Amino acid sequence: MATNNLNILFWLYKSKLNKKGEAPLYLRITYQKERKNISTGYNISPEKWDKTKSLMKGIKEEAKQVNAYIFQTKAKLMEVFNDMLKERDINLDILVNRFFGRDTNNMTLLELVRYHNKDFQLRIGIDYTFSTFEKYDILRRKLEAFIPHRYDKKDVRLKDLSHKFMSDFDFYLKDHDKNEHNTSTKYLKNLKKTLNMGVLNGWIDENPFDNYKAVYKDVDRIYLTQTELTAIEKKEFKLKRLQLVRDLFLFQCYTGLAYSDMARLTMGHISPGIDGNKWIIMRRKKTDVRAAIPLLPKAEKLIKKYENGNRDNQRPLFPFYCIQKFNSYLHEIADTCGINKNLTSHVGRRTFATTIALGNGISLETISRVLGHTTTKITSQYAMVTDLKISEDMKLLRTIVI
Repeated sequence: MATNNLNILFWLYKSKLNKKGEAPLYLRITYQKERKNISTGYNISPEKWDKTKSLMKGIKEEAKQVNAYIFQTKAKLMEVFNDMLKERDINLDILVNRFFGRDTNNMTLLELVRYHNKDFQLRIGIDYTFSTFEKYDILRRKLEAFIPHRYDKKDVRLKDLSHKFMSDFDFYLKDHDKNEHNTSTKYLKNLKKTLNMGVLNGWIDENPFDNYKAVYKDVDRIYLTQTELTAIEKKEFKLKRLQLVRDLFLFQCYTGLAYSDMARLTMGHISPGIDGNKWIIMRRKKTDVRAAIPLLPKAEKLIKKYENGNRDNQRPLFPFYCIQKFNSYLHEIADTCGINKNLTSHVGRRTFATTIALGNGISLETISRVLGHTTTKITSQYAMVTDLKISEDMKLLRTIVI
């Protein structure tokens, strides 16, 4: 008679480290003397793995995703196992097939993408944001257009995918959709991530795109110089919409806040910091990382301008436009001020990091904390060493080197 002794274990296959020093995460299912080892499709650095708890350490998005998968998998496996106990017929192969619930020979790419996106959508506000989901939904629509265009059929089976599919899709994105290289690369990387769910669910043995190289190209990251920033500050705008957008953009330049975080900023986020001065203290919407930002005088002045005596802690500090309109109006402001740059909300964040902070001797570590980044590697993409900074540093070097 079958007994309830199913053992479920997640473990790292450390002898199979990849070039990044990460080990594949495996699921081991044991019943009586029979055992099944199944690759999950995740690769984890051994130092991030808690062997005692069989969970990934930390609270970052990657750890949340892996641990959520582990808990969900255990629960679902036990549900299938308990159903089989009632039937008094326990077979590990049948259990695995029931768990994955798919005929792997017929599973198609678009079925997988839609399954992935449906699961993703259910977790908006828990593990993910809508803006991240939207990127995967756009990927779905592009694939639905690409497959009939290139292969004259509605879908392709997972087992028929190859590197050529990725090459064809890459060319389609650039030639047909006129996407820039880095935009195309982002879609390819998201497609590779989506295929990992096929591996996780046992619908394919391995990701067919694992060895396909999609690499970003270095691009010029736009920020404003102090002269350009001053020109925007001093410019008088007759239209109220441009006045508001200018002020919001300047607030970004003096705080480093992302537009989505600035849009939900309230008086409740303003509180005395460690030095007794006013700080913005909040968690970033995108990463849930704490950002602590000392308010510069110009940022404080903008808050007072829109405060209007209302001290309600829940009231948004500023009126807002949607991000599309905001960026559109910024283009008008750039033209009016004679600035030949593609002005967007992200330029404000970069201007803070580069011109305001790094240009005034603030360390990269401090800038990283203010921006709410998890590593200075991310911050280095925002805070660029300017020609002025190079000139100033070289002046110092000239006094040392004879």
